[in-house]
Amino acid sequence: MKKSYLIAFTLTLAIAGWMLAGQFKTSSDDGVVSNTPPAGDTPALMAVEIRTHLARDVMRHILAQGQVEPNREVTVRAETDGQIAKVVAIEGKPVFAKDILVELEMNDKQVRLKKAEALLQERRRGHERAKQLGDKGYQAQQMIDETFSSLRAAEAELAEIQLDISNTRVYAPFEGILEMRHVEIGDYVAVKGEIATIVDNDPLVVTVQIPQQDISKIMLGSSAEISFATGQQGRGEINLIASRADQATRTFRVEIEVPNPNNQIPSGISAEARVPTGTITAHFISPALLSLNEAGEVGVKTVNSDDVVEFYPVSIIQAETGGVWVTGLPDITRIITVGQGFVREGEIVKAIPGGDESTMSVVFQQDVTLSEAGANLTERLP
Repeated sequence: MKKSYLIAFTLTLAIAGWMLAGQFKTSSDDGVVSNTPPAGDTPALMAVEIRTHLARDVMRHILAQGQVEPNREVTVRAETDGQIAKVVAIEGKPVFAKDILVELEMNDKQVRLKKAEALLQERRRGHERAKQLGDKGYQAQQMIDETFSSLRAAEAELAEIQLDISNTRVYAPFEGILEMRHVEIGDYVAVKGEIATIVDNDPLVVTVQIPQQDISKIMLGSSAEISFATGQQGRGEINLIASRADQATRTFRVEIEVPNPNNQIPSGISAEARVPTGTITAHFISPALLSLNEAGEVGVKTVNSDDVVEFYPVSIIQAETGGVWVTGLPDITRIITVGQGFVREGEIVKAIPGGDESTMSVVFQQDVTLSEAGANLTERLP
């Protein structure tokens, strides 16, 4: 019994001695503990591709949606009454100034004309006789004046019927397209009755609404680019800026005159206008180069002369096919184009001048793999 206790006690002392001996074991002969990792374990610098960008002057634009209106549009009306005797103009076809659109029946207008001509001749002879008698002293001046008044009334009556007859022919007031004819042969029209609608589409007028905060940037005579809903493009000139804002929308009406030879573009459609507002110095970059900092700001990562990563918040002033124009960067800057997602502001990197994608893939394989880069970045994040 006592022998078993002695064996257990001896084993316990042996285990305790072995554990205590491990606490004081050193990795060197002089008894100093070394915590320095081998030289080969030093992390390699992250390799990134950079390109030097130069700022350029770019024309800023305001994009505004609008409507395309004809230069002129008029509804031609009858100036005398009567029945439509002849239709000349055809809907949808071009007409020229002074082209006959329709003709009205004369009815009794020719009879009235002959009566007015006969009455004028009679009044003219009566006035001549009164003047001759007055010269001889046989006619009072009052009678001469009355015959003269009668003569003038007859002349006015003749002119009235002649005008009425001329109004039986309805003419186009200007060159354009006969958009709609409102009458057919046999229709009766009264004075001011609608005959036809004519539209002049050359030039077109694009009307847009400009916000009040931007109206001071718009100048009369400036050119503007127009994209029509039909897919056609045009360029016009700003020829009107409203002097008063719309009370409901606080926007200003701006009209842009766009040449439209041969009426290739119809009116009544929608369009988008790019209205210039002046130049600004900016960089043209790919949207893929934009990133967010810890504060949630949109910006671009660059590398300074010491190969230290810097983050510049930027403002996008306008977008175009293939990229965006941004402000906020130095005029000359080295932008990180490959690897910006694996480095942070303030980090020293290995900057590789811009090359093709195959060149950068070799650099990454030689210095650090993407998985290793992700692991390194994860270790550095709080």
